[in-house]
Amino acid sequence: MPVLSGKVAIVTGAGSGIGTSTAVALAQAGAVVTLIGRSEEALKLVAKKIEAAASQALIRPLSINDALAVEAAVQATVDAFGRVDILVNNAGTNTSKRKLLETSPEDWRLVLDINVTGAYLCTRAVLPVMQRQGEGTIVNIASVAAKSASLLGGAHYSASKAAVLSLTQSTNLEQRQYNIRATAISPGETATPILDRRALPPSAEERSKMLQPEDVAATVLFVASLPQRACIEDVLIRPTHLRDPMG
Repeated sequence: MPVLSGKVAIVTGAGSGIGTSTAVALAQAGAVVTLIGRSEEALKLVAKKIEAAASQALIRPLSINDALAVEAAVQATVDAFGRVDILVNNAGTNTSKRKLLETSPEDWRLVLDINVTGAYLCTRAVLPVMQRQGEGTIVNIASVAAKSASLLGGAHYSASKAAVLSLTQSTNLEQRQYNIRATAISPGETATPILDRRALPPSAEERSKMLQPEDVAATVLFVASLPQRACIEDVLIRPTHLRDPMG
């Protein structure tokens, strides 16, 4: 029997990169998955991959900084599948201008709003469901920039990912009594579309040596597959070949 048979997962940022790979990996392991992202067309393509894995997918196009839309997506998941076992807070963003004096207040707010507030809103929405069930797993995709501020990521991105680590710790402190666990996974450089927003996007050869989305997805699957008694709070995963000592 697949390791996640009977489980229900929600994956944000599911339309590309780590989110797509994670959603497919969870489905291949037996879970049904709600796909959250901004592009309905992209989510439909991911849903087809999940259906090819003999699983089910629910599509909810929305922005995760919209509290009402997030709550509606969680309720739709419960209505469709009866529960929520796994939440993967993967959705994230960055801007092209990343130095402090170049980052506008609007860019700062956008990155914090998506990367931190979005994760908070999704976590807040699933907690009552998980508490009623008596169990649940929340996986937050952070970054090595959470461990040490990154010039490549920028001050706003680094600050947002450090906040994701703190959110993870707070979730465990508050929710362990309900048998709910949270993990922060901090990947180094990963070959995802967000790299295109850098001032100097890496080449195809450079990207081939980075972590791939499926590497992070495999880490999510490992964490989610552990017995509920086991909580890995913090995971750091880097490329074997480091282009940048901070990556």
